[in-house]
Amino acid sequence: MKNEECNILGFPERTIVDSVVPKTKFYHFMEVNPRMKTHFVNDVESIHWLYKLSPDTLNVTASADMVEIEVFVATLKQADCPTDLFTFIDTNMPRHLVFILQYEGNSMLLINYKQWRDDTHTQFRITQMFASPWVPTTSLSLQIDGQSLPRIYDNFVAQISGIGEHKAGSMEEIVALKQQIGKAQKELETSEKRMRREPQVNLQMEMHKQVRQMRRQLAELKEQLCKLSI
Repeated sequence: MKNEECNILGFPERTIVDSVVPKTKFYHFMEVNPRMKTHFVNDVESIHWLYKLSPDTLNVTASADMVEIEVFVATLKQADCPTDLFTFIDTNMPRHLVFILQYEGNSMLLINYKQWRDDTHTQFRITQMFASPWVPTTSLSLQIDGQSLPRIYDNFVAQISGIGEHKAGSMEEIVALKQQIGKAQKELETSEKRMRREPQVNLQMEMHKQVRQMRRQLAELKEQLCKLSI
């Protein structure tokens, strides 16, 4: 990358790797199916390994489940590149990752909140993907905040997702609650539409009771989420 681009986020110099990762390496080390290979070829111009966050490069502690955080820059051929490509990489690469996606002078951050599938630490289970809005690359921001890699990673998730300040160790619960809230919100909207379309008054009244209960449950979930915020 160009000198002015090799420290996009302003991280400490010791964390900078700035190394091109040939796309063929992903083909070699991962079981890339034809659809994913097509994404690599058609949608991604290049991939750079930009930063490595670890006890060796930062004054932080690691954990058994998290030994490094890597930040990759993917230069795209089109802005609407399918994000399942990065979910695929994140699932199969045995490190915690952050992606900077770039296209024509603009950038966005993408992170997949994930957990190991089992104690072998060979593959992840993605819980939820979070992405920031597109902004000019010069305005892109992500702060290293924490004394341990797990805390730094959780704070990356908080910044990219918009969750914001939260209690230490609560991110797993927050992500689970956000998923429940999203699901409950969709179910409520569907039930409200059905209720408005129902021509029979007695059925509409019964559906109204159900909708009120769903609204209460949704409010309770949102209250639980608020309690985890600082």
